[in-house]
Amino acid sequence: MRVSEGNLTQQYYCDYLTILAEEIFSAAATDAVRRSVHESIVFRNLFLHRMSVDGGFHARVLSAILQQPDDSRVLRDLLTVSAQTDADALPVEEWLKREYASAVEEKNGARMIAVEALLRSYISGTNQAAEIIASAGDSRPLSWWQLETRRITVAEIVNPDMYFGVGRRPFWHEFPFDRYAAVSAGVPDLPPQEIYDCVVCIAGAWFSSLTREEMITWLNMPQPTLSEWGVLCAPLLKCETPDAALSTANWLYASGNYDPAMDLYANITLAFPGTSAEISSFELMGAILRKSGDFDNAFEAYKRAFLASRGAGGYQTAIGLKNLCEVGEDLGEDMSEYYTRIAGIAGMLPMPERLRLYLQLAASCRRRGSYEEEYRYLEQVLDAEDGDEDLVSAAMSRLSEMNSSLTADGRPDAVSLAAMDAAAESSVAVTRGTAAYFGFDPVCALEWYDRSGSPDVSSLRFAAAMAAGADAGVYAETPAQRAVVLAAGGAPVMEVVRELNAAVTGVWQDGGDVSGVIGQVVPYLAPERMDAVLAEVTARSTRDDERAVVCSAASQVLLSTGRVNEARSMLRTALRANPGREMRSRLFAELGWLEYEAGAYAVAADAYDAALKIHDQFPAAWAGRARALACMGRYDEAFAASGYAAVQNPSNASYQHLRAALEIVSACPVDPLIDLMFVLPEPGYLQAAAARYSVRKTGLCPPAVWDAAGVEDVVPMRVLF
Repeated sequence: MRVSEGNLTQQYYCDYLTILAEEIFSAAATDAVRRSVHESIVFRNLFLHRMSVDGGFHARVLSAILQQPDDSRVLRDLLTVSAQTDADALPVEEWLKREYASAVEEKNGARMIAVEALLRSYISGTNQAAEIIASAGDSRPLSWWQLETRRITVAEIVNPDMYFGVGRRPFWHEFPFDRYAAVSAGVPDLPPQEIYDCVVCIAGAWFSSLTREEMITWLNMPQPTLSEWGVLCAPLLKCETPDAALSTANWLYASGNYDPAMDLYANITLAFPGTSAEISSFELMGAILRKSGDFDNAFEAYKRAFLASRGAGGYQTAIGLKNLCEVGEDLGEDMSEYYTRIAGIAGMLPMPERLRLYLQLAASCRRRGSYEEEYRYLEQVLDAEDGDEDLVSAAMSRLSEMNSSLTADGRPDAVSLAAMDAAAESSVAVTRGTAAYFGFDPVCALEWYDRSGSPDVSSLRFAAAMAAGADAGVYAETPAQRAVVLAAGGAPVMEVVRELNAAVTGVWQDGGDVSGVIGQVVPYLAPERMDAVLAEVTARSTRDDERAVVCSAASQVLLSTGRVNEARSMLRTALRANPGREMRSRLFAELGWLEYEAGAYAVAADAYDAALKIHDQFPAAWAGRARALACMGRYDEAFAASGYAAVQNPSNASYQHLRAALEIVSACPVDPLIDLMFVLPEPGYLQAAAARYSVRKTGLCPPAVWDAAGVEDVVPMRVLF
């Protein structure tokens, strides 16, 4: 049975997690072994994430696999088998539920843990399998392992925020080279998603065979250079058909990698003359050259596309002329004669092609600001009888936009429409820049941000410049950004502190987020330099509650890097700064949260209690105390604390869940671990508790158990015989 959304990938993932789970649950396993296993899962998770978002990395990995005879053979065999499978697809969530039920029937405890981890990750929308597996057989809580995951990533990965910025499970795309792999296996018509499943399955197995040092090297590998792209793409040009090369070139073009896209398009025109791919390649070469301002060469590219399209039909001829008109106008030429020829061709085209041409011409008018002419083309689309629904809908949508910006005499207002188009283009550029940044391509991200021209992206542009290795000092506009540049450049500690102090003071005075400022600098400091900088910054902040605020912010940053002990020490320093009552209560609550995350539940409960003695109208502190007490099995006290949280903030659904579940558990405890999962309002916990209650009660777990949506759905499953 084929599973959609990652059949082979998820199957492989389950299998290796099962193997690792068996190691974790081994009675002989030491803490060092457990940590090593956890680290291994972390690296694999990061690898799957990068494979799913970074096309250049994906292409490099696939190229490496195809160059290894054994790996290449296994991949091709897998693609062939996948093409021969004829079965209905099953959503991955349903498949995982069935896998869990199967593991229960087989009494395979390790596999149950592995599949449960995947289901909880799926339900929560994040890839937390590493933390879940690591905490399943350990006294430390899930949150502690999450801190370990962050510590490992921050310590080993360049620009870790690119990984943490997305944070979701790997997701499917059609990537460069995937089609080539299918073509080489003799199954070119296999759907992209299934090709991706096969590729990532084998890529995951390949990555698992690497040493730790090799894994880190690959995870930190930057985007391919222009020459590297040339080497990677060379095999694509040897295929019998141009599909694989063209799809790769189109991906490069769409992602903003214009230089390698241009190079590949040029090679496609040489390798596949007389095909539709030749026409498309020349047209897109013209588009790239035109965007770069090279209008002379753009005209030549469009001219080659026009000549190559002779005999391809009237529509393609008209499109070729349209492209020549656009770039001819850029060169200052009078193209009216060509527009007349286009109009003549349009009148002879079948209706569907005629309407498509009108929309193309309308878009051309829009780009050059001829809004009245655009309006007329759109009206012709609407006036056509029996027009294609999608084309008519597109014309109607654009006309609605234009009708909101008309002059007093009912004509399109060119000024307001031009402003709207400029804003839309800027927004698209920002969106593409952000996608490129979290797609591990900060160079393209920086180009998109620069192209947007928006003053609102200065912080994004600066982050991209830092990640791309550009001269970020040119983009530094604030003291915090200048501190980042100094820190990254290895400047003396006091120079970094000078700028960071100015940044912290400014944010403090404006009531902003101090931790956000400090957090920008910390990733660029080695641990010893980080300690020195934070010591200086916190020591110089003495006004009112400022030192406490700065120490609190520094603690948050330290905790985000997995440095729990240093974060705890910083909060203690904040309390010794003798802040006001409200700030002191908040600091105790933060200390409670930190200790809870670190698994020190008794200390966490005491810290929350200290916060509540200062300020008892503090629902977050009541809820935190309830959680800590529940983790210690003190359900009656936890239920009482949760009641205060729920009453003080009745709109918070997690507080209501906490109270309702604690009322049930305190009255009738069943199993400490399962009861705790039932009580804590974390994504995926409720469903996992329902599954475990069901297994405990009946020895079975039907898939429907995982659909539990509230406390009331779980109660029938936890009632004992």
